[in-house]
Parts: sequence; C-alpha cells; structure tokens
Amino acid sequence: MPKFGKEEIRNLTKVIESGCFCDKRGGFMDQFRADFARELHAKHAVAGGAAMLLMHAIPGAIGAGAGDEIICDPVVQFHGIACLHNNVVPVWADVRPDNFLMDPASAEKRITKRTKAIWVTHLWGFPAEVDKLKKIADKHGIILLEDCAHALTASYKGKLVGNWGAIGTFSFNMGKQLPTGEGGMAITNDDRLFAELNRRIIFGESPEVLSSNYRMTELQAAVGVAQLKKVPGYLKEYRQVRGILDEAVADCSWLDQRKPVPGSVVAPYIWSALFRGERKGITQPVFHAALRQAGAHIWFGFTQRPAYMYDFFRNPNAYGNKGCPYNCHLYTGKVDWKEGLCPVAEEVIPRIISTSNMVGLAKGRAEARALGEAIRLAESGNVKPLEYAPLEKEVLAIVKARGPLDPMEVIAIIEKKKKGWHTDEHYMFGIMEGLRDRFPYKLSHAGPRKFAYHDLT
Repeated sequence: MPKFGKEEIRNLTKVIESGCFCDKRGGFMDQFRADFARELHAKHAVAGGAAMLLMHAIPGAIGAGAGDEIICDPVVQFHGIACLHNNVVPVWADVRPDNFLMDPASAEKRITKRTKAIWVTHLWGFPAEVDKLKKIADKHGIILLEDCAHALTASYKGKLVGNWGAIGTFSFNMGKQLPTGEGGMAITNDDRLFAELNRRIIFGESPEVLSSNYRMTELQAAVGVAQLKKVPGYLKEYRQVRGILDEAVADCSWLDQRKPVPGSVVAPYIWSALFRGERKGITQPVFHAALRQAGAHIWFGFTQRPAYMYDFFRNPNAYGNKGCPYNCHLYTGKVDWKEGLCPVAEEVIPRIISTSNMVGLAKGRAEARALGEAIRLAESGNVKPLEYAPLEKEVLAIVKARGPLDPMEVIAIIEKKKKGWHTDEHYMFGIMEGLRDRFPYKLSHAGPRKFAYHDLT
C-alpha cells in the first residue's frame, strides 16, 4: 500500500540534476541516516544496499568467524545465511507456539563456549522477548542482535526494537514498511560497533578489514527520506487491517490468533494465525481448498519446515563442498540437525496461515470476508480437497528437472513440447507463486524472477 508522489519525484530530480548518485556530504544519504537514527531513538545509523548485505557484515563486525556459533531462530533463514558467509555455524533455537518468536529458554540452552551472539527476529512485526534475551546475552558475555526487517517502529516495554541489542537491522525492499526499491539500515548505540560495521560496508581502494561495497545510493536515500515521513500513516492503517483480520477468526475454534508478548506495540507486516483443524475434524487440504474456493489470498505453511531441515543448511556445501563451516578444523562442535531439534518450530510452521497485512482498509475487509467464507466452507464439509492440477504437475516436473527457472523459461519449455500451446507470463507467474505454499511438492523464490523446486515428503 505504499504511496509515492511529488516529494519522492522532487527528491529524485534533485539527485539526478546534481549529477552525483553516490553518497556525498550533505546529500540525501546523510539526511536519511540522521532522520532514521532520530526516529528510531538510536545514536548511529549505517545505510546499506540491502538489509541482507548489512547482515553479511555484522558477524565480522562483532568478531565472529571460523569456529564460532551464532544462535538463530529457524522460522526464517536470513541469519543462517549471513553466518555461512562468515564461516560461522548457525545454531537453531526453538520458538514459542503462540507467536512463532524465539523462545529465550531454548536460546539459553544452545549457548556454548563457541557462541558469539543471539540473533533474534521480530517476525512479521511482533516484538520478541528481547528483555529476557538481553539478560541472557549479558549473563553469558555474548551479543544480542536484532532483525527488525518486519518491525519498523515496533516497540517492547516502551523501547523501540533495534535498540535492545547491539545492532538492529531494517529492510527497505518493496515488500517492507518503508520501501525504497532495495536498501537497508542498521542502528547501534555502540561507537565501536558503528565504526566496525561502517568499515565493512565500503573499503574504497584498500580495505582495513575483510569488507565489501555494500553501499546504498543517493537515489534510494532520496526516496527513503520521503517515505520515512509516511510510515506512521501506513502503520495506522495496517493496525486497523490487523484488527479486521483478527476479528474474522475470533469466533473460529480451530484458528488461533497470533498473540503478541505483553508490553508489545506491533508494527503489522504479515498477518497470521495457526491452523488447528483437528479440533473440528478439518484437514489442512480441505481448508487449503476452501481458501482457494473463497478467493482468499492466504498462504499456508510459510516455508513448510524449519531452516535446518533444508539441504542448503544441512549439507556443508557453502564453500564448494569442502565441509566448512561445520567441519572447519577450528570448529570444535558437532552439527547434528536431526528431526526434533526444534519440535515447536517443526510442529507450528506447517500450520501457519498468513497474508499481507500491509494493504488498505478496502482490501483488508475483502480479505477478511474471503477468510470468513473459507471458514464457513470448511465447516460445511462440502469442500473437495485441493489437488495438483495437470499444469501444476507439469510445472513442478520441469523445475525439478531443469533447476531454478523463471515463468517465461517454463512457458518456452512447454511450448516446445506442445505445439500450439501458449499462455502469458502473468498467468504462469500466478501458477508458480501458487505453488509456493503447497505440500509436499512446492516451489520457492530462487533469485530475481526464478523459482526452485522442493520435495518435502
């Protein structure tokens, strides 16, 4: 629902007319960093080309590397990927069953002499129990890191998230609460970490430490300066939409509303609930089919399973199948990620239903009506379970055989096999997007426009 207009155009025009699109003294980058730090009540802000790039730089900034561990939650995969980029072993803590946020007790059990940090996600705008996590981190002499990509201006017990830990990161891609196309920002109140992170974002001609060029541009910052002013208005509407969607499932005994931790101010991003159809004798395929029949744009199962159950994390192939970081000679731990490692996450993730919370009131009301109709249909017992259509099966088989493909590549393959067959890119994209929340055979995003195949049997 972001709105772009005259101020963004005016700012972009200034950048273009200046002839300098990179960071410059007194430019939009300086203003964006200053404005963001002020709005987030932080001492420092570091801008990057993406939040993920900032996360790549963070382990090095805190002194983590080969032989070390960072505790992550298994619902999202970003921190685990950032760990592997630094030859650090991600260690997975379980989550709470009522809100899918990191369980502090589980995190503390995972701490070893190799642990450098706890990296917590404020998943979909709900603040995690960062007071408990900070206390645990301080007790063990490690660092708390916060992923606030979904939680711009969310707060917990009166403090904005991102300020509880040593570093907090925020994302500005087009699906976030402050969209600039791409981009991200890290905040910190620690002068040393500010300097360490900064010198890993850009090294100029010769680096002081292992670093890269993870820079934002003046063009992104120009949009960000204007968008930051609009975030309070966006969130006001998103909170109303969250209330409408919660109301749609309030009387449903087999869909549990997600529960924020007491003391939280939620910054709605993705709305979600938990499917408990066994209470009513309703199976997942039946409700999935009911959602489609009702026209609800609801995803089912998110990633379907925790990060550590995907081959990418399970197999030590991040460095050309050489075994690192799990078999690094400096690592004294053991990676043994069997089923049951995080039992709550394994049980909860396939049950999550979710939809975008960042929509206008009209769209939110329409989605709530469709969700209510899906509940009614599922309870009626007259819904045919969802099955893979012939074209869906064909698309799955093609992507499985050929590797990550975009919609036009799939169309070209089918057209070559079936003379006279044709469809457009938009239709195929819809089919491939729809296969992202399917089980047991699904697709996932695999870079720009491409989709990859997964067999989750």
